Amino acid sequence: ARPENYDIVIDYIGRTCRVGGDFISSADDGARRVVFAPMVFKVPGEKPNLNLVSVMMPFDASMKSVYETIRAAATATGFECKRVDDIWDDSTVIQDVFSLIFQSYVVVCDFTGKNPNVFYEAGIAHTLGKHVIPITQNDDNIPFDLRHHRYARYLNNTEGRDALQQELENRLSVLVKKRPLANWI
Repeated sequence: ARPENYDIVIDYIGRTCRVGGDFISSADDGARRVVFAPMVFKVPGEKPNLNLVSVMMPFDASMKSVYETIRAAATATGFECKRVDDIWDDSTVIQDVFSLIFQSYVVVCDFTGKNPNVFYEAGIAHTLGKHVIPITQNDDNIPFDLRHHRYARYLNNTEGRDALQQELENRLSVLVKKRPLANWI
């Protein structure tokens, strides 16, 4: 027979005596963990930031006000918000994208226009275990493989962006309450 606190002790050891890597996912459901070393990207030296929301979206002048809306929702809920054009830490853009996603607690992905880069970035965020919030202006921009995820649909006009901001604030407010008390690593 196992001692009374066996499962608690095993759980504690598993969480505090990590083998082979750092835990960087945004949520810990106690499931089996996978340790991997990317061949294409360098793993950043910085720890993930529980207060960071990153935004993956098309870089188009018509999307500037959408980014400002996302940033306003993040700020209203106590988050810092960045997009890759807010940083220049590496000579390659994709390394900065990976680093930004790696360091984020939440990743907002705007699938408007079916931008292939955004799909790639969403895949990275999902693989790293980040909270991903998909948004789009058109339901048809969400492919079959991602339709099972809840997403926010919005119109790119004043009323639509106001509604998007409210929906993002609601979602981010839920995620604020789920944050661990301290950084992962």
